[in-house]
Formats: sequence, structure tokens, C-alpha cells
Amino acid sequence: MKKHVLIFATVAFAAGTFTMTGCKKDKEPEPVTQNPSGGNNNGNTTNTPAEIKTKISLDATAGKVYFNLSTGEAIDPVNINATNWDISFAAENRNAAIAVNSGTEGSGNAAALVVETAFDDVKEAPADGYKPGTEALPSFMTWANYTGSNSEPNHAVLPKAGLTIVIKTADGKYAKLQILSLYEGNPNTSTPEFADLSTRPAFGHYSFRYAVQTNGSRTF
Repeated sequence: MKKHVLIFATVAFAAGTFTMTGCKKDKEPEPVTQNPSGGNNNGNTTNTPAEIKTKISLDATAGKVYFNLSTGEAIDPVNINATNWDISFAAENRNAAIAVNSGTEGSGNAAALVVETAFDDVKEAPADGYKPGTEALPSFMTWANYTGSNSEPNHAVLPKAGLTIVIKTADGKYAKLQILSLYEGNPNTSTPEFADLSTRPAFGHYSFRYAVQTNGSRTF
């Protein structure tokens, strides 16, 4: 009797195994993403908006700072190469300088230009017109004003409104950047504290916001 029960259980198990194997489903197709403008995207993220990042008070008072826009990190000057930095910032007294990784400034292929369009309104990087090294930004007067002694606040370097720096990064991406301030902590420049040179925050600390289109398109 016990022998017959064991045989039945074995047969049932084998049948169950056969049934499960026979009912196995085919692999379902991968989902297809939908392009916001219509049609199948198939993983293409061309229309994905670039993320806007803000950097407050990048200290350039001790020397030129090399910055990688994709990683959001400053690169030690001893480690810079053709691809690991995109833009540099320098400051001395009330002089400021911005350059990109190419030409006389670096061995990369970065380039830049200035457009007379507000940062939020720059939806697409220009197709051409970019210049290497310091050529696109030959002096801080390209993107900022010095107030001198005749305008308030006196002797201040203030970014020009409505301008955006567009950059081809060292690794072939497109970015846009707006300088917000050259003073430590991005202070309110309309206050009495800023107007007073004795209480004005330290010069040479760059604050800026930027966006990098990581998918390689020119659309922001």
C-alpha cells in the first residue's frame, strides 16, 4: 500500500512539473516611452529639460578655479586635463576673468559665446559662433559692469542683466550659465551693508546657476 502511494505522488509531481514548464509565458516586450511631441521615443531623451543647478560662492581668491559643469566639482589645478574641466574662474582685486578649456587656456575642445537673452529664455544653444579660451569672454566687461565712483554702489562689479553664457563642454555637451554675483554669499547689492566698502562681502567668490544638457542635444 505504501509503495502505491509513493508511486502516485511521484507521478503527480512529474505531471506538475510538466504543466508549469508547458505554460511558461513568452517575455513581454519592453515598454516604449512616449515623446511629448508625439510618436515613439524608444529611450531617446532629447526633449528632457536640462536640470538647473546653482553654485554659491565658488572661491577664486586664492587662484584660478577649474570647474566641471557635468559633475559640479572644482578640479585641482595639478590634475586638469583635456576633458575633466569646462570653465575656469579667476579674481584679483576688482578684476575677474572667465575662460573655457581650449585655446591658450587649456588642451580641450570647450568653447563659449555670450547671448543677449535671459537665462530662463535660452531654450536652445546656438548652432555656431562659439570661441575658444578667453576669446568669447575677453574681459569681465563682456558680462559685467564696474560701477566706479559715479554709480551706486560705488566700485562694485555687477553682472549684466539679461545675458547668458552658452558653453560647449569639454566632452561635447551644451550648457548655459548665468553669473549671479562675484561677492561672498551672493549678497543683496542694494543694502547699506553692501554699499559700505568696510562691510561689503569679499570679492572673488563666484555665484552662478547653470544647466547642462547631458543627452547631447542643444535643447535646454
